[in-house]
This record gives sequence, C-alpha cells and structure tokens, in this order.
Amino acid sequence: MKKTSLDILQRYRKHLLDQAQTAIADALAEENNQKVRVLQLRQRIAQTHEAKLRASSSADLTSLDEAAAYLHGRVIMAERALTLARGSREKAVAFAIELKKERDQVSHLIDRNKQDWIRTQEEAERHQLDDIATARHAMAMEAP
Repeated sequence: MKKTSLDILQRYRKHLLDQAQTAIADALAEENNQKVRVLQLRQRIAQTHEAKLRASSSADLTSLDEAAAYLHGRVIMAERALTLARGSREKAVAFAIELKKERDQVSHLIDRNKQDWIRTQEEAERHQLDDIATARHAMAMEAP
C-alpha cells in the first residue's frame, strides 16, 4: 500500500478506536448505574423487612409483605439489566481490543515501510560513496 493510504487507514483506525473507547465509557457508566439501582432496591427491601418487625397490625404486615415481594421482583429485573449492561461492556471492550490490534497492524506496516525506505536510502548513499571512492582511486592512479 502507498504511504498516504496507510496514513489514512491509520487515522481511520484511531478514530474508530476513540469511538470504541467512548462506547466503553458509556457502557461502564450504564453498568455502574445498574449496580447502584440494585443496591438501592436491596436497601429498600431491608428497610421493608425492618418495618415488618415493627408492624403492629396484620394489615400493616400484609402490605409490607406485598411491598417486599414487589421489591424482590424489581431486584430480579434490575439484576437482569445489570447482567445485560455487563455483557454490553464486555462486548465493547472486546471490540476495542480488536480495533487496537488492527490499528497496531497498520502502524507496524507503516514502520516497516519507513525502515525499508531508510534501508534503501542508506544503500543508495553507500553506492554513491563507493563510486566516489572508486573514482578518486582511479584518478589517483592516473595522476603520476
């Protein structure tokens, strides 16, 4: 590939990697929000159970039982949402790792092309110096 094509490809891969890192940050924030939600629901369940211990009538006990059952259902749903958020984050990380590998491959190609160009330039300079040295030697032999 030509140098400009590789440079464009590398910039594009870097752009994709930046987007993937943003997606990771978003997924991580969503996962943290879901964790907070689960913890809040568990705290509310604990408060409901504490209130059940202080309940004075069977109607209060029944309503607190229903509230606890409702909150348990919400916790289950929140844990499922947390699992989905965790999976989303893991997919985003895997995608970013794959993009990083691709970007590194392009960088490796660019570096190899630079090394080949430098090697070619050094060989050309060596040949020129050899030609100059040969010409000087030939001139020195003809001079006397």
